[in-house]
Amino acid sequence: MRSAHPMFGSHYKLRCLHRLAALLFAAAALHGCNGGKPADPQNSDWEWLGNSAEMQHHASLSTINVDNVDDLELAWWVEMPNVDGLVGNPLIKDGVIFQGGPSGTIFANDVKSGKLLWSYEDTADFSTASLSGYWGRRMNRGVALSEGKVIITTGDCRLVAVDQKTGKKIWEAQSCDSTQMYGISAAPRVGAGLVFTGNACMDSGTTRGFVDALDVKTGKRRWRFYTVPGDPAKKQDSPLYDMAAKTWGTGWYEKSHGCGSPWDAMTYDPKLNLLYIGVGGPSPFDPSKRAPDAGDELFTNSIVAVDASTGAYKWHFKQTPNDGWNYDASVGIMIADLPIDGQNRRTVISVPKSGFAYVLDARTGRFISGSAYTQANWAKGLDAKGRPIPDPDGQYWLRPGQANIVVPSPAGSHGWEALAYDPENHLVYIPNMVMPTKIETDPAALVGGLLMDFYYGSSGDPKWKSYGEIVAWDAVANKVAWRTRTDLPINGGLMHTSGGLVFQGMADGRLVAYNAKTGQELWSRQTGGAMRAAPSTVMVDGKQYLIVPTGNGAAAATGSYFSKYNSTLQSRTPPRLLAFRIGGTATYPPLAKVEPVGRPSASRQDAKLARKGKVVFESYGCVDCHGMNADAVGGRIPSLIRMPPSDLAHVKAVVQEGAMSKNGGGMPQFKDLTDEEARGLYAYLVNEAWDAHEKKGAFKP
Repeated sequence: MRSAHPMFGSHYKLRCLHRLAALLFAAAALHGCNGGKPADPQNSDWEWLGNSAEMQHHASLSTINVDNVDDLELAWWVEMPNVDGLVGNPLIKDGVIFQGGPSGTIFANDVKSGKLLWSYEDTADFSTASLSGYWGRRMNRGVALSEGKVIITTGDCRLVAVDQKTGKKIWEAQSCDSTQMYGISAAPRVGAGLVFTGNACMDSGTTRGFVDALDVKTGKRRWRFYTVPGDPAKKQDSPLYDMAAKTWGTGWYEKSHGCGSPWDAMTYDPKLNLLYIGVGGPSPFDPSKRAPDAGDELFTNSIVAVDASTGAYKWHFKQTPNDGWNYDASVGIMIADLPIDGQNRRTVISVPKSGFAYVLDARTGRFISGSAYTQANWAKGLDAKGRPIPDPDGQYWLRPGQANIVVPSPAGSHGWEALAYDPENHLVYIPNMVMPTKIETDPAALVGGLLMDFYYGSSGDPKWKSYGEIVAWDAVANKVAWRTRTDLPINGGLMHTSGGLVFQGMADGRLVAYNAKTGQELWSRQTGGAMRAAPSTVMVDGKQYLIVPTGNGAAAATGSYFSKYNSTLQSRTPPRLLAFRIGGTATYPPLAKVEPVGRPSASRQDAKLARKGKVVFESYGCVDCHGMNADAVGGRIPSLIRMPPSDLAHVKAVVQEGAMSKNGGGMPQFKDLTDEEARGLYAYLVNEAWDAHEKKGAFKP
């Protein structure tokens, strides 16, 4: 047999090698180079809160992955024309970022450049708003996108829809009444051609919580679902509330009207056409101040499923009976299909404030599994039906007059910050806040009926320490897979990607990437601003962008309340929007420059009077806006240690007489504040300013 010509043979081999290379290139294009996963698309969107109706905060993108994350750098950053900070999950559609801010403000920025394309600013008169209405005005946790509209809540109980391309208003709708104890700070949810919104009552117990469903096209209300029964002296809305009223005990309506705020978490299930509602707790916090024979006080502290099209009740699951800790369920609801007992089950995963995580059957609400993922001294565990087994150590109302240390804190082990999920390994990633809190009952406390020291974990007691974590909880195995640890307890929401990464923004300004399987920190960059929002990520022209807002966090309520935990320079920067991509070359933004606290014009006040003023400051809810130690982190609410009242007359004019309540909602009027309380409040604020000036006490600017 004649051998092949040497030249023919080499050409043949070369042609084969070229062919093999082409095949390998095609295979890489089809399957990607990261674990055989399909290649990322040229362009993608993040048009749902959490990137899907299921609220998983997962992106099936792997252009940025564990192998190349070291090359992730800043592509651009822009300062946003907003003073209160941005904490909502950025939504992205057709290369445009949509971000919501307080008072119904919307921004539209270009993904590739950061250029502001348009903005919308709602106008409203808050002069007649309740305390909850004022509260809602200065907060916003994001927007919704649906049918070419951007939909936002305004804080004062309205919703506004604007055109995605132009920012022009399309419709406006009223949900609750802000002159009552109602406000809205959550991002609206959408599904089934409807937009869903709840409300908050600041745990006052003076109003009745409910969820409204509005038509996306017109804003017209389609249905309303109340989260608690109405006045038992009147006919209830339906037999459902006759049943619910029986669980509240004897004479309950004289002590509380609810309120069962559905203040944040709602998740729409497109497969079952159900809306899962997380309901807040009853008020007062202290169970001994409510009906002594109360049962489950439905539907507070529950997950409730209703028909998304009609609002008809389907099922509920009670999580925290006889709640005395503010462990409500209005946070952390996602949907996942899990392999359970040899079959694929549609489930609701709930991670409320209580320190426990739950897996429920999505069709029936039946408890499947659950366990504690962090410290909890209020319950010893869950029984076979998912009910908590009470632990007397956490029941402070059994020891009136004593100081009690409770974990989780009333802010929760998990708050509104986004969970994330790995659908391949069934891991739920939880931003965990460990803040041992000293609780004392106080009849004078208007908000909650309690005085709480959230900073006890930083007091030096070796038994109780404050810190933050990411906890990876296996939803199938019902156990913790891994956990991280950071010094500051309150950080941002989470995002998981198919690149094997979990991203989190931190209170100290770092954006961090972790190995999703192990929790190992792989990458971090100092962004210059504190973060509470979860990042979003999309593909634009074949490049993967990571988008995150930073700033003072003031739009998140607890940004000021926990100012000591967020008193870094990073938390003092103005709101910014940042984009990262592989090979980014932008210069990182600067940190804030905080001037020392100046010498107060008034002399120090009587220490005993100032201590009484501190109780007034906390019990009247001043702390909720102006921050611990009277030092708000930023935004339109002033730091009172930097701007202390000039004299007692100033306090009386602003607080008692409402001098600033008529300037578009500067500050509500407190008619019930007595002259003695005003004197104490003045003394407290002046002394806090002196402490900050002399760098004494808890806060050191």
